[in-house]
Amino acid sequence: MARTPRRQGVRLINAHMWAGIAGIGIVMALLTLLTIDLFLPGGLVEGQESLTRARTAGFNVLVLAQLFNCFNARSETRSAFHGLFANRWLWAAVVLSLVLQVAVVHVELLNQTFATVPLSLGQWGMCIGMASGVLWFSELRKWALRAWTSAAQQAPATGGG
Repeated sequence: MARTPRRQGVRLINAHMWAGIAGIGIVMALLTLLTIDLFLPGGLVEGQESLTRARTAGFNVLVLAQLFNCFNARSETRSAFHGLFANRWLWAAVVLSLVLQVAVVHVELLNQTFATVPLSLGQWGMCIGMASGVLWFSELRKWALRAWTSAAQQAPATGGG
């Protein structure tokens, strides 16, 4: 509400924002697929878990990456860590989502419904670490954008005369 309104005809989602959305989507997909690969025998990295456990871990990474991304999405340029605790409703939604995700993985009835299996604490840690990659990717992207914008503003204007 502190910003001035957009001019009529200015796109709500511009090309820069579409590029960011695509980038985050690609990172989430790669992190999810890499996690599945890490759990399965064969592939790029030799894992030793079942297909069901690998799918459960991949599902976890996808859900957790979305939760990390909700903090990224608050600003196109400002760090996700800026004002991290300013929105208690966002935190309530994240905590509720985490509780539901743990239930999907560890409650037997939900295991049958969602074709998941329980994960160990170490496997959860791995899923959280992999999912956090979306946060770090976005932080690097925002840092680069801020640096580029700052450099562009400091560059001397060249004028013809």
